[in-house]
Amino acid sequence: MATSAISLPPTPRFTTWFGDFLRQELAPYPGRGAIVARMVISATITALLIVTFRIPNGAVGTLIAFILTRENVVSTARSAFVLVLAFAAGGLFVPIGARFFASVPEVHFIWEAVSLFGVFFLLRTLTNFAFASGLSIVATAALTIWYLPGPPSQNVEQTLWLVGAALVGAIVTLAVEIVFHAVSRSDEVVDGVGARLEQIEIMLRSLGSGEAVSQENTQKLAQYAVVGMGALRRHLARSSFEPDYRGRMSAMVSLVGRAIDFSAALSTVASPLQPAEQPIAASLARQVAGLRQALAAKIAPVAPEQIQPSNATTPLLAELELVFGLLPSVFASGASIDPRLEVLESPTPSHRIFVEDAFTNRDHIRFALGGTLAAMVCYVLYVSLDWPGISTSVTTCVLTALSNIGSSRQKQVLRIAGAILGGFVLGMGGQIFILPSLDSVGGFTVLIAIGSAIAAWVSTSSSRLSYAGLQIAFAFYLINLSEFTIQTSLAVARDRVIGVLLGTSMMWLVFERFYRRPAADEMVRIFVSNLRQMAELIRISNTGVDAATIIKIRRQRDVIYRQFGDVSAQADAVPFETGPDRAEHMAARDRIRRWQTGLRTFYLLEAPLIQFRLFGDPHQRERPFALLQDQFRESCAAAMDQMAKSLEDQLHNQPSKKGSYTAVSDLVKDAETSRRAEFSDRELGLLSVSDTLGVIVDRLQMEVATEPLYSIPA
Repeated sequence: MATSAISLPPTPRFTTWFGDFLRQELAPYPGRGAIVARMVISATITALLIVTFRIPNGAVGTLIAFILTRENVVSTARSAFVLVLAFAAGGLFVPIGARFFASVPEVHFIWEAVSLFGVFFLLRTLTNFAFASGLSIVATAALTIWYLPGPPSQNVEQTLWLVGAALVGAIVTLAVEIVFHAVSRSDEVVDGVGARLEQIEIMLRSLGSGEAVSQENTQKLAQYAVVGMGALRRHLARSSFEPDYRGRMSAMVSLVGRAIDFSAALSTVASPLQPAEQPIAASLARQVAGLRQALAAKIAPVAPEQIQPSNATTPLLAELELVFGLLPSVFASGASIDPRLEVLESPTPSHRIFVEDAFTNRDHIRFALGGTLAAMVCYVLYVSLDWPGISTSVTTCVLTALSNIGSSRQKQVLRIAGAILGGFVLGMGGQIFILPSLDSVGGFTVLIAIGSAIAAWVSTSSSRLSYAGLQIAFAFYLINLSEFTIQTSLAVARDRVIGVLLGTSMMWLVFERFYRRPAADEMVRIFVSNLRQMAELIRISNTGVDAATIIKIRRQRDVIYRQFGDVSAQADAVPFETGPDRAEHMAARDRIRRWQTGLRTFYLLEAPLIQFRLFGDPHQRERPFALLQDQFRESCAAAMDQMAKSLEDQLHNQPSKKGSYTAVSDLVKDAETSRRAEFSDRELGLLSVSDTLGVIVDRLQMEVATEPLYSIPA
């Protein structure tokens, strides 16, 4: 069997990468416009209320529109309630503490330090991150109000207005979400299934016309395959649909998930199809189009009288025929639903307040001490200089605090870029060129809406860029909503930007010296974890497994998908690091990104084989092909474990050992040569996919075994 070489794309130049990065992050995607519109409406209404009623600290209220979760009405309401509790807790804590400690400067200093330590510790150890982030925002904002002893009544009033501004933002945002979901007739499950069926239809039409599948279509199918159907299953699990309808919709989601797995692999390994199979693909495309129309019209698709045996010689295409033959029968009256297609129920919610190792892991204490030191240096500087305008430096320290210095530094760079765009360009630009020409609330509304739209569009990007959108909004609102009149002086914007730069510098200095955790190490750790997750997934996916194992496999696929994204996020943070090890970390970054491409390709091609095993005939387990597949799976899993151990040893500064490895593809090639007559045509087609998987694993094994992770290329 001829095996095509698996070529991995080279690492692009920075200029090429950055342009592609911006295009990908800022490109529209389904649902993005609606989310941005809701954010803009919420922020604009909040800003108008704050200006109309002259509510101090209005920037905090409008920022709520960018913080609340928008997965559905229930999650939005829950998130709003949690944020309100957090703001109330912070609003109560600061005045009560100040009542006892704010009168004496020496004790006031200690109280500030202890309060900031508590903020950083809770930010790291609370299980509910929404509550932790909300508490951090209001606490640091309130601390700036009480930074010097003043009239207690005025300080209390300002603190209450701060909480009030947050309440206005939360209520307005929740109201906008409720109205949107009441007016909108869209169904997230139907829309999600329809979008996936559309990509499958595009692929089948291309194959049916004898053309190769487009790169864009292949990428979207791959993305859907990696993302999985977990979000749609969770939405169904939390919905209030009738049990019968929910069961049938969950079966449809599972079947479409299988179809996506098959389609992603088919677009990779069988493009274009053989002429004899092109009519089959064209017929399937028409069938998928009919399914999409039936779903959009909310009517049951027409079920075939009986499912005809497939004439396709490509196993993936034959399985697509079977899946789309089953899909209409899911909605037929009295049709039984395979229990293995049931919805993935939501896990039992945890009632833990703190993470398990909150009071035993010393890293939490070190993290809190480092953040407190950076924030207190900023506090001492702006108090000693009597420069309250740069008090945003303390907020900067809190908002840039993440689990490792690589991500923190990346966030600091995004904060600076966001502050420059939101503060200098939008904020100061509006103050200089636009607001002097406005004389009505309508013009002010348009200005706020435009600034909010730019910030919202950026904030709806992936985690690599979304934080910059939050900073654009925060800087823009700080300048335009801090006072209820046109700013005739640019000192406000200047002070805000200087505060951001001061906080960023202090966090960089402290964490670089006292809490250095390179993003490169975190990147390698997550990649190693994904290798082991993949090995476990390969081992547990077998024919005839029970429902509990099906649920475990689905959850594990969700974990693998999430960790693919985590590796990419940490890899993006590595270039922001400095120090003597930077060159080695950049070399490790290039290798991990290249190896993750191979691992992701392996995952896409392995997914349909998992479906074959899960939904296959248990009576076929004793066939020679099934026994060969068991050996092949164990060899792949062992190779994954060995690669994980090698990379983990290098992560812990143990010397890299260049050694031999067992070629996984040899097992398939030997079987094809000596046992070909034992396999059916369908099994030979699956053997071809296994051969490709073996080549990918061997390529990864060879590179991991021969290329030390941190070695700098000559």
